[in-house]
Formats: sequence, C-alpha cells, structure tokens
Amino acid sequence: MESDTRQPAASPEAAPPASGSGLSERELEILRLVATGASNKEIAHKLVISPNTVKVHLRNIFAKINVASRTEATVYAIRLGLVKLPGAVGQGDSPQTALSEAGPPSFPLPAPQADSLASPPLEGVTARRRRWWYAGGIGATIVILFLSLWIARTAQPTATTSTSPQPAPTPVRWSNKAPLPTARSALAAAAYENQIYAIGGETSSGVTGMVERYDPNVNAWQSLTAKPVAVADVNAAVVGGKIYVPGGRLASGEITNTLEVYDPRTDQWEKRAPVPSVVSAYALVAFEGRLYLFGGWNGVSYLASTYEYDPASDEWVEHTPMPSARGYLGAAVAAGRIYVIGGQNVQGILAVNEEYTPEADVRDGTPWRVRAPLPEGRSSMGVASVADLIHTVGGESAAGNSSALEYFPQADLWQTFASPRSGDWPGLALAVVETKLHAIGGKHRAELTADHLTYQILFTISLPIIQ
Repeated sequence: MESDTRQPAASPEAAPPASGSGLSERELEILRLVATGASNKEIAHKLVISPNTVKVHLRNIFAKINVASRTEATVYAIRLGLVKLPGAVGQGDSPQTALSEAGPPSFPLPAPQADSLASPPLEGVTARRRRWWYAGGIGATIVILFLSLWIARTAQPTATTSTSPQPAPTPVRWSNKAPLPTARSALAAAAYENQIYAIGGETSSGVTGMVERYDPNVNAWQSLTAKPVAVADVNAAVVGGKIYVPGGRLASGEITNTLEVYDPRTDQWEKRAPVPSVVSAYALVAFEGRLYLFGGWNGVSYLASTYEYDPASDEWVEHTPMPSARGYLGAAVAAGRIYVIGGQNVQGILAVNEEYTPEADVRDGTPWRVRAPLPEGRSSMGVASVADLIHTVGGESAAGNSSALEYFPQADLWQTFASPRSGDWPGLALAVVETKLHAIGGKHRAELTADHLTYQILFTISLPIIQ
C-alpha cells in the first residue's frame, strides 16, 4: 500500500507560510511544486506517491485556498512566499521571467500572511517598513499584471457582445509539423508520455484501423499495430496508461458498441466490455480515472445519453442524460467539471455549452448546468483543455468559417484566437502535449488532409524583481 507520510525537505521558502495557511506540510510541498510548473506526474515522481494521490491533494489544496486553477494557486504560493520570483538578487536587477499565462484570474488575490513577511527580531523599524513597502510593491505588480491580462482578454468580442467575434490580437503561435503519413478525417487522437497516437478514421480508401504515433522529439510518425475493428467518427482517452476507443462507424456504415483498448507499452489491443448501446460521433473524456461518454449518433437518431466506464471493474453505468440530444460534439475537463460543447441534431448545428459535475450526479441527480453558448454553432471540431482553459479548433459552422475559440469556465465567456486556416475544418483530431495543441487531419474545403499543426498555448511574461 502506498504511503504518503514522508515529510517534505526543509526549505527556506517553506517555513514562513506554514502557519495560518490552513495547509498541511505535504500540501505546502505540493503547492510549492505546482508553483514551479511541475506536472502531476513530475510531482508524483518527486514525492514517491501516485498521480491519483497528487490529484486528491490538489483538490484539497484548491478548496482550502479558494482557487480553481494551477495559475491561481501559483499566484497564491508567490504571495505567501512559498517560492521566490526567479532571479531575485537585489533591488534594481533586470526583470526575470516569473509566471506563465493561463487565462484570467477569477478570484481576489489573497492577502499575505503576517508571519510570511515578518522581519528578524533585531531589524529596525525603518527596515521593517521598507520591507513591507517592497512586499506591497510585488503584490501590486502581480495585481496590475493579472488585471491587464483580464482586460486584454475580456475587451475582445464574446458570445454576449457579438454573434461574429473577431480574432483577438495574439502572437503567431501556429507552426507546421510532420504531416500524417495518410490523409484522414473522423479519427481519434490521444497523448501518452508526450507522444500522440492517431487511431482509425476515414481515408480515401474508406474506414481504417491504422494506428500511427508521433514523436515531437524527432518530428516523425511511426506505424504501429492497427486497431482490430476499423472505425471512424470516434474519440480516444487515456486511463491508467492505456488508450480507450469505444464505438464508432464501421466500413459497412453500421454503428458499433465495441470497446477496444490499446496498450502503448506492448503495442497490443484487447477487447473490453461493450458500450451499453451502439454509438458514434460522441464526446469522450477521462476524469478521475474513469471514462465519460456523452451523446452521439446511433445510426438512427441523436443521443442525449451519459455513460461512465470504470476500467477497474470493466463496467459501464448510465447517468443523467444531457439536456440536449446531439452528436459530433466535443468535451473537455476544466476546474473539476466536464464541459460538453457544440454538436448537431435534427435542429442543425448547435452552440450549446453544458457543464456536467459527476459528483452531483451521484449526490443529488442534478449534475447539468447550462453555460454561455458558443459565439456560433459548431460541430465536428477538436476540443481540448490546458490549465483550465478550453480550446476548440476547426469544425463545421453554419457560417462556413470555424474560427478558433477559447473558453474561460470561471468567467463563463468565449473569445476567438488566431486560426491557422480559413473556412470550415471538420473531422480533425485535437491532442495536447505539454503546452501545445496538436491539430491533426480532418477535411478542408471538402478534401481530406494530412496536415499537422501545433499551437503554443502558454507563454512566459516578465515581472520586475523587488526585495
């Protein structure tokens, strides 16, 4: 059984905020690592605990300090003194890289603990005042910084101000990478250990089960063991080091409920318990070690169903259905909730955005909440989240121009960002490796594409260093 009782190593940054923060020593250590940019996997490795244990700690930490993202937690850690701003070597030094942008804050910055700024016993009154003034300067800088980011983002048109938003000014962060060996659309993609697995889809020769892996380190694709059941209109998610691909559209046009699971470490496939109903064009996410499958198309009608799959027991459970039946939709996890976005049904292409809370489904049966809709209807797009910021890329829209969008769950607003191409781009797969979106395949101007483009989400900014 895993033990999580090891005490954190002593650190000069850790001591001041330990009292009054409400966090245990272990939680302080994890918060400190989060503030350095460490991933859950890196934290687990450093502390010799499992990634699931890290997730549990993070939920407790976020609740105790009243934040909803790693960025907000990082600001809190800086204000408490858990970490020092890089390069802090004296007043008047040049600015140093300090924080990474990951969306606007939605919380009041916490006031520093009194003991975290206390002066040494022999320090004079003047020195103490100077130290408080410098600390206030750092705090004011952080406040101004985040207010500037917030104003810059919210100044752009959103769903509440315009039905045809214009792209926000942004650095050119799209780049071309090695294309797919075979052009295809309606494929699935999943990232595992910083490599991308492109699975299935439809080529010019028909529905395929091909599996190809992309390695960013060498910018190249490699062919692997094909999926036994060739499918299109599918999605994939990773749980426990394995890639799960449920359902899909067969070469015959029929819809299947087969669940096949791929092990990247052995390059082998296995069958698991089938989905309770045949389904394709659904949304799929991994959340807290389980799969959640939403909506889809069964060959006859659009679905509103919500299914949860437990890999440990190999069992599916049906939960409260979505408020709106739809297929060709997307979903992503942010701030402990699942957002199910867009899609289409008999009414046409939808702008629906509905929030699902798994815990509420078990507790009181009212897990769904309607949130701000997309600026315009969108289906068959790629959806992914990084640092609690949800991105949608490509897809099909009523206007014929599927601009790239980002959604801030805490502020419940949408805005556009630079798109690598004009016009609709349905059937692509979207995967995340570290801080980059990988948009792969799909159709552009009704033609299959093998394109592979990446978008750099996070970038560093500078703060002046004051001591």
